[in-house]
Amino acid sequence: MNALSDRAIPLPTTYTLGDRQPQRVVQPTTVTEVGDLLAEATHTHTAVVPWGAGTRQFIVDPPRRYDVALDLRQLHRVIEYHPADLVVMVEAGISLEAVQTLLSERGQWLPWDPPTPPAATIGGLLATAAWGPLRLGYGGPREWILGMQVVLGDGRIVRSGGRVVKNVTGYDSHKLHLGACGTLGVIASVTFKVAPLPAQMASLHATVLDFPSAWRLAMAMRQPPLQPVALVIEVANTITLMARFAGVAAAVERQLALATTACANATALMTQYEDRTRWRIGYQMPTADLLLRIGVPDSMLPRAIDALTILEPAHILVFPGLGLIVAGCAETAAARLPALRQTLGVMGGYAVVERSSIVVDRWGVVPSTIDLMRALRQRWDPAGILNPGRWLLE
Repeated sequence: MNALSDRAIPLPTTYTLGDRQPQRVVQPTTVTEVGDLLAEATHTHTAVVPWGAGTRQFIVDPPRRYDVALDLRQLHRVIEYHPADLVVMVEAGISLEAVQTLLSERGQWLPWDPPTPPAATIGGLLATAAWGPLRLGYGGPREWILGMQVVLGDGRIVRSGGRVVKNVTGYDSHKLHLGACGTLGVIASVTFKVAPLPAQMASLHATVLDFPSAWRLAMAMRQPPLQPVALVIEVANTITLMARFAGVAAAVERQLALATTACANATALMTQYEDRTRWRIGYQMPTADLLLRIGVPDSMLPRAIDALTILEPAHILVFPGLGLIVAGCAETAAARLPALRQTLGVMGGYAVVERSSIVVDRWGVVPSTIDLMRALRQRWDPAGILNPGRWLLE
C-alpha cells in the first residue's frame, strides 16, 4: 500500500511551521496506516511532522526538513471506557475536552488542566508535556497514564505499560515520549486511570500590593489544614494569588473560610465557584513574543523572580509548590537570556524558550540524559524522519 498517497489531502496553510510547508498532508484513520506510512517514509527518507490540533507546535523550532504533515485527528475514537474500573483508553487524536465531556457524564474526570484551546488533542498535549495548575494537587499526566501505544519511526507499533499481557519495549517506556515532541515515536493511543469528580470546586482570588506579599500568602495557603489543589500568582498590571480547593462541599467551604482569613491584608478578594470539569481560574497565559518556562527548586522561586527582572517581563505566572514560572517578555530580552540562565544555573534551575519570534537558543544547558535519548532515537527512528531538527536529539 502506498500510504503516503492513499490518504493525501489538499495542503492547508495551517500546517506551515516557520517558513516551511509540507509537500503533502496525510490523515490516517487507523494505527496500522500510521505504521505503514512511517515504514514507507523510513524507506524513502521522507521527513514527517506528527500533528494534533497544532496548538503547541510553537514550543520547538521549525523542522529542518518537512515533507509530510501527519495529521492524527482522524484517530479520535474512545477504544474502551470502564467507569467502574476508572479506566479509559482513547486514540491520540481525540481532544482532551471531548474526553472530559465523556467522563463527566459518569461523574469522573482526568485532573489535568493545561491552558490550551478545547481542540488540543491528547497526543499533542502529551508529546509536548503540557501541564496545568492542578498538577499541585493531583500530579502531572504521567501519574495518570497506565499504558500507551506508539508507532516508532521505522513503522513498528509497540505497547508499554498497563492493560497489556506483554510489554514489548520495557515497562513504562511510554514515559519517554512525554515531552519528546514526537521525535521518538508517534503516540497512537493512551490508557488513563481517571478519578471521581470532586463534589465541589471553588477558587479564591486575592489581590495584593507586591510579590513578597503574594509569596507569603501562598506559603500560608500551603500550611495544614489548608490544602489547595492549585496555586497561581499572576504578576501583570496587578498582583493576584489564585487558590483552588476541591472536595465535598462542607470541606471546600471550610477551606475557603480559612483561606479568606489568611488574606486579611489583601486589597481585594473574590470567591468563584467553577465548572468542575475544567479550571477556568481566570489567569491569562502571556502572549508576548518571547515566552519562557523557568524551573527552580520551589524555595528558590522568589530569588528566580528577582533574577528575572533582568529581562523586564511584562507578564509572569508563578506556580508555588511546583517550582515553575511562565514569563512573557519582549523580543529584545533574548539578548539577556544567557545571563539569566547563568544565574538560574547557580540555583539548580533552567530557562527554556517555549515561543520566540526570532531565532534563539531554546534550551540552554543540554540535559544529562540526552545521550540515552539519542541512542533510543537511533534505534527507533534510524532514518531520522520524525520531526528532524526540532529537538535536542540532533
